[in-house]
Amino acid sequence: MAIEMNSRKGIVTGILSGATWGLDAVMLGVVMVMAPFVENPILLIAGGVLCSALHDVFSAIWLFGYMGYKGRLKELLPAINTRDGRWCALAAIFGGPLAMTFYTLAISTGGAALAASVTAIYPLLGTALAVFVLKEKTGLQTWLGLIICVIGIIIIGWSPSGAEDVDITLGVMLALVAAIGWATEGVLCGYGMKAGVVDPYLALLIRYATSALVYIFVVSPIFGGGFIDSCTGIAAIFSYTPCWILLAMTALVGMISFLCWYTAIDNIGASKALCLNVTYSFWSVCLTLLLSVFLPEYFSGALSWIIAIGSVLILGGVSMATLYKSEIS
Repeated sequence: MAIEMNSRKGIVTGILSGATWGLDAVMLGVVMVMAPFVENPILLIAGGVLCSALHDVFSAIWLFGYMGYKGRLKELLPAINTRDGRWCALAAIFGGPLAMTFYTLAISTGGAALAASVTAIYPLLGTALAVFVLKEKTGLQTWLGLIICVIGIIIIGWSPSGAEDVDITLGVMLALVAAIGWATEGVLCGYGMKAGVVDPYLALLIRYATSALVYIFVVSPIFGGGFIDSCTGIAAIFSYTPCWILLAMTALVGMISFLCWYTAIDNIGASKALCLNVTYSFWSVCLTLLLSVFLPEYFSGALSWIIAIGSVLILGGVSMATLYKSEIS
């Protein structure tokens, strides 16, 4: 009975992780077209990296506030000093600064369509790692479902444009690093929580604390043109109140998404959690269409048959890979 309850909880939180991450992506899209990001010269170059950095910093603040309210902040340092906590911290570096930074670089180098298409392989990489590292038992049905998910994501993301000036080779290489980073995060996080010493809340607290510090002191100065230019770019974001408030709210949604994802990993394993989380592409399409009715200045375009087919494939792949009885090792 307990295993069945954990499985249901994992599936529900996994679906919620995909839906909220889709909303996070849509909200970030709005932030990135606001005045500071299209007018400030520093943000025109390093806007993606600085936006990602602030996103994780705000998420860390939200989670620190919640854990402080629950009286659990005192558990952070003891958790980090454990073996499991250090695995979660390592996962944070792979999934936060490494993956997100290379993803934004892939977009700027090879275009958003290419970056989204290549990084769509991360569930397959994560499942492969989960099988070999975590010894999770994964059947043929899961692999087929994941492959269908990837095909659906590629269909949604791929919109080639001959006028786009891209470096295909470098873009693919950068996107592959991002995909490996996200896949590795899921597996290392699952390994860190496997013994039960670190629960999803503490794992996520370690994740955001580590990611925020690495972003502030390493990634932002390097990719933002130095510490002074990074500070100047961040100051420009805070000079426009609607921009930073929306970014803070987006970070709250992102924090909820990661909490759901980590909970799913803890309950049903990394391979299934990855498969459910990857539905963010489908949710992004649905939310974009819905919001285009109310905010046409930020969202435009109708649902094409290609996008519809891709979305259906994602849902079908997820159903195939997760909605069946499996033996949990």
